[in-house]
Amino acid sequence: MADHLSEEEQIEAFKRWWAENGLQMIAAVVLIVGGYFGWQFWQDRQQTQIEQASDLYVEMIDIVSSQTDGGRLTLEKEVAIGKLADQLKTEFSGSGYAQFAALLKAKLAVDNKELDLAAAELQWAMDSDPTPETERLVRLRLARVEAARGNLDSALQMVQGIDSADMKSAYEEAKGDFYLQQGNTAAAYTAYESALAANQSSDTMISNILQLKISQVKPAETTIETPETDSQEGDSQ
Repeated sequence: MADHLSEEEQIEAFKRWWAENGLQMIAAVVLIVGGYFGWQFWQDRQQTQIEQASDLYVEMIDIVSSQTDGGRLTLEKEVAIGKLADQLKTEFSGSGYAQFAALLKAKLAVDNKELDLAAAELQWAMDSDPTPETERLVRLRLARVEAARGNLDSALQMVQGIDSADMKSAYEEAKGDFYLQQGNTAAAYTAYESALAANQSSDTMISNILQLKISQVKPAETTIETPETDSQEGDSQ
């Protein structure tokens, strides 16, 4: 029927349709276009932030790598690393770079025997929604720091009931160390045995250390004496 309408009738019909649907159509187009450019802006902003965070983290690693003699970093370098780490945590707190910056800052704190600071940095990383892989690493380091602070019960709780995945050997070794510090050599022995069984590293040093730890807590073998009843009866006859 529309094919037979006159040009004037078609124009009038379009005007009526536009009056009823024009605003909704414009709104839909604005939303689609605005949504696209908004998404594009968000992606660009995210990429820019990632690049900026990466630059700061690389700068931290460069400072660490500059200590070529393998010795302790100078106070000036440690201060510089601390400032960069704090900047990453403040400006890019949601990035993995900020979490690894906290890990590095915690390591320096441990080297300086500042265990409270190390625990605070590691706890910050734990609370910053890390990936499962990063969370396992942070959790293990925090547990070791807590053990060093004398909080052995807390340290053990942190490494128990955890899906440690490819870090199982390291987790079991940590359990063994904590049990040994508590004086529970039997539990330490079991944990070290599990650590050795789970070890997949090609570094023989790791297996050698585990073997040494096992030997230190291995239960003493008891010899069972065989009754000499038969021989005694033969002698009596």
